[in-house]
Amino acid sequence: MRLLLALAALAAVPVAWFVAGKLHRFAYWIGRKTEAEIQAIATDGWRFERLRVLPEVTLVGLCRPPAAANARWILFVPGNSQAILPGFRAELDGLRQQRDLGMLFFAYRGFDASGGTPDPEALASDLLLQWRHLRSLGVPPEQIEIWGYSLGSVLACRLVAAIADDGEVPARLVLLATAERIPVMKHGTFGRFLPDDVFDATPALAAIRCPVEIVHGEADDALPIAGARALAQQLGPRATLHALAGKGHFDLWQPARELLLTPR
Repeated sequence: MRLLLALAALAAVPVAWFVAGKLHRFAYWIGRKTEAEIQAIATDGWRFERLRVLPEVTLVGLCRPPAAANARWILFVPGNSQAILPGFRAELDGLRQQRDLGMLFFAYRGFDASGGTPDPEALASDLLLQWRHLRSLGVPPEQIEIWGYSLGSVLACRLVAAIADDGEVPARLVLLATAERIPVMKHGTFGRFLPDDVFDATPALAAIRCPVEIVHGEADDALPIAGARALAQQLGPRATLHALAGKGHFDLWQPARELLLTPR
């Protein structure tokens, strides 16, 4: 009898592990890389960046300075991805094309070759340091647009609210494939047995003073468009929602370029 109970308990462990994981909608999709691998993609005008956010935590990123001192910059807040820097570098190159745009973005804590462990408060505080890093390069707020994609769109809202406390307002906030709230399973071995990390944009919305452009696919089944519509409603006249028929979560880059970067 004891043997049967022991075997039953042993069999229950993988079942509980599997079921607990299924209770979470999203996880941190972490892929690790070496600094050398990131440095290898710092080509064609891109340079490798390090940013120390804590004595023991350093982020790695990519920066592409523009040719003109008065050019527009995009501080990009990426989505949850196993290849943040190489994957989004390719998307940003397609977004930029031949335009003289400055671009800066970093891998989140724990992702790619960045140190540390991700959680909403840590990632939000890191973004404020990224903004200050860009400002330290001499770029004024009115030349900086903040673009956030997916998980990064929620963090981008929080960043705009945080810099408002410093009396600064970016030129524009762009939210691609966004949501009001995104729950993510806590990082770590036993994260599946704990409550989600919740990335919540709503407390930040009242402090956003810049124009907001929201680009969202009507066929997005990862983050349904209802969340984007709710954000636009709460932002009121500050926001413009571009609802794209037939577009999903991953095919917004060309429409965003045509809508937001093409002179009219």
